[in-house]
Amino acid sequence: MSDATGDLPLDPAAEDLEWYRVCSVGEIEEEEPFFNTVGGRSLMAVRQGARIAVFDDRCPHLGASMIGATVEDGQVECPLHGACFDASSGSVLDGPTTQDLVCHPMRVSDSAQVEVGLSRPARTP
Repeated sequence: MSDATGDLPLDPAAEDLEWYRVCSVGEIEEEEPFFNTVGGRSLMAVRQGARIAVFDDRCPHLGASMIGATVEDGQVECPLHGACFDASSGSVLDGPTTQDLVCHPMRVSDSAQVEVGLSRPARTP
């Protein structure tokens, strides 16, 4: 597996993650987020050149879906109230929120499949 997160290393706790296929690299257009639900989570994948990031499909401002978001100049803009986030890290850049998008560890498989690492559900005794 290759790490397509660019300069962002995988979290050392990655072994505690369960990996899910989100989509193929080719399914994510340069300025068009890709949406899918995997592992019980609604997700948004964003691509800028070779860099891909996977976020929760939820704007932290009011919890609205990011469907309809635009990606331009390294930013993701929420379609509801215009909050802007860094398209690589999810850090808030501008808008009515002070909270970042939830960004998940991701990797690209040898067969060009985007996979996201999600925390394993807690086991009940």
